[in-house]
Amino acid sequence: MQPNGNNRTFAAVLTGGLFTTLGVGLFAFTIPLLSLDERVSGAWLGTAFAAYYLAKLLASPLAGMASDKFGPKPVLVLATAAGCLIPLTYFTAPGLTSLYIIQAAMGLVSGLIRPVGLAALGGSASGPTLSRRFAANAALFNAASFAGPILGSLLYTTGVMGPVLIGLSICLGLALVATFLLMPENAATNFAPHPAEPARPAPPRHRGKGAALLLAIGGRSLGIGLATAFYPIVLADVLGRHGPVIAATFAAPGLATFLGLLLTGRFTNKSPDMDRVVLGMFLSAGGLYALGGCRELWQFITFGVILGLGAALSIPASMFFASTLSRRQGAVFGAANLASGLGFLLGPLLGGFAVHTLHSPAPGLKAAAVIGALACLPLLSYVFRDQFHWGRGMTWTATGLTAALLGLLLFPAFSPDLHPDDRDEDVYRFTDVAMGTVVKLTIEAPSRKSASLAARRTMTAMRALQQDYDHRNPSGSIGRINRAAGSTWIKTTPRAFALLDRALKFSAATDGVFDPTVGALTTSPFYYAMDESVARAKSGLVDYRMVLMDPAGDRVRLKKKGMALDLGGIAKGSIVDAAVALLKKHGVPSGIVEAGGDFRCFGDRDWNVGIRHPRNSAVFQTIPIRDKGVCGSGDYQQFVTPDKKGGPIRHHHIIDPSTMDSAHESIGVTVVADTAELADALATTLFIMGPAKGTAFLKRYSPESACIWFLPDGTVSYTDNFPQ
Repeated sequence: MQPNGNNRTFAAVLTGGLFTTLGVGLFAFTIPLLSLDERVSGAWLGTAFAAYYLAKLLASPLAGMASDKFGPKPVLVLATAAGCLIPLTYFTAPGLTSLYIIQAAMGLVSGLIRPVGLAALGGSASGPTLSRRFAANAALFNAASFAGPILGSLLYTTGVMGPVLIGLSICLGLALVATFLLMPENAATNFAPHPAEPARPAPPRHRGKGAALLLAIGGRSLGIGLATAFYPIVLADVLGRHGPVIAATFAAPGLATFLGLLLTGRFTNKSPDMDRVVLGMFLSAGGLYALGGCRELWQFITFGVILGLGAALSIPASMFFASTLSRRQGAVFGAANLASGLGFLLGPLLGGFAVHTLHSPAPGLKAAAVIGALACLPLLSYVFRDQFHWGRGMTWTATGLTAALLGLLLFPAFSPDLHPDDRDEDVYRFTDVAMGTVVKLTIEAPSRKSASLAARRTMTAMRALQQDYDHRNPSGSIGRINRAAGSTWIKTTPRAFALLDRALKFSAATDGVFDPTVGALTTSPFYYAMDESVARAKSGLVDYRMVLMDPAGDRVRLKKKGMALDLGGIAKGSIVDAAVALLKKHGVPSGIVEAGGDFRCFGDRDWNVGIRHPRNSAVFQTIPIRDKGVCGSGDYQQFVTPDKKGGPIRHHHIIDPSTMDSAHESIGVTVVADTAELADALATTLFIMGPAKGTAFLKRYSPESACIWFLPDGTVSYTDNFPQ
């Protein structure tokens, strides 16, 4: 290929890769946000990412071999064209299933584009020129990785996936145009230099060195895969769920990588040495390990930057060394992406194990860091031997000592991530994920061992109840009732029957203001963004009196086809109460169970609880709570604001059954009641009623409960007995 053609290949790979990474990044960042907004189960989110990584894993080696045989341009044009069209299929069949399929399909697209682009770079130059090109590619990749989540958060502001998918399609369309116009027809992934260029010598056969590099790449990817899935949860746990802060902190390592490539000599004329690969990977592992123990924003930023700078050292250097292993660049980078894909698959599994076992994702970050560093040891031994010229004995001794030191770090990584309360050394905190939100347990216990045992059993019970009560689970009690609507009786679990019975009695007490049959509308994805005519058409299916109960057999039947139950307004509080009961059964005298901002404090001690203002992340008021439930409802969690006459109107997830539209008497409420279940049900009801009707209802139904309303005009209203 002519030098001018090499430059065009370089420009095509950089431009196409930039737009592809930007599109995939903005889409992938919104999927976890969607799962929280729609309260999708963790299994859905996990398998969606697993499907993406598995598809990418399978496509990478095939893409590399295809590019070696047919050239990179046909493969890249086909992949970017598919990536441009696939997101648009959502508009023919919108829903969670379509998004799941699109996620997996984009894994295939990414698995085709990334290795073929790198292989095309590897076939376009040699020596320092190739090193600079890999550095430039890594710099743009990380810049796009930083910008993608930010762009995704802007497109998802309304809580609707349509703009996100259009943005993804446009990005892949731009990648298609760049590839088609810039990539030369004779571009190749088998390096064949122009006579004017120095010939690249045939690479020596170092199968061991190649295997060591692939192992190190897999170890690094394991940490990245785990962090992608669970690092936002760590940030939300420690910093609170402040979207812009979390997004910026999450993206900080990518920005540091981009800047590091500019500031650490990546664009010099010197080819990188192997020790830079090892040093960068160890630096990244150290930053990731430290992130697992951070408690302050500045710590997350600092160690995130260290992680990113390590990547700036290792990524282009590892690309360069991969390109020296064979003339068949497609096969080389296909194998490298295969190793990377395995790491991406194993990382989330390791994080899930850490969350399930230790009830915190933070130890998973530490463990992934140690495992990634251990995976670099074979490559480190080559550095000792080939660059430091150490003998075999000294090389094995130094490598063994390094392994032993890393092993010592692995044990504390998998110890429970407990943070004793500053005022009481017998209080321990655990973090987990359930009910589509972050669950926190604060437990008073005589030892870490007893606290960990109680937390583990409690979280297991909470997940089981969630599965039974969640209408999205087709095998749970509520899911089975909904599927049989208008046809047959369904036998439920005793707990689900009892909860539904209490919900219907509460519905009667509120004259239908609280009505679980509103699920006829709310069980549809993005229901609050639907046309108003769709909601009105379902009004005949919403009536709690059409739920038939058979106490003798714990059986339930919905009278009309199309009816559905949604216990989202009461189930979370019920599960929190069940968790408290189980903790008490295990001898825990006091503590707090929190799920997504809803609390149940128990025991003979006061706890300070902060109330969030619905229009900002600030704590509006702190109140003392003893043995009470505290739950809130607001229009700020799931909403869209379409422009209409008179200005934008917020359509949110809390539906008034009498109008089948979003309730607008309040913008937020917080309720204090004897149990979390009662507080949860009252929060939904009082939000819809507003302060005038709500205060009268409380005096009649539950005079010991208290409420604060945040109103659309910016004022605040309290019941007389609200804690001060």
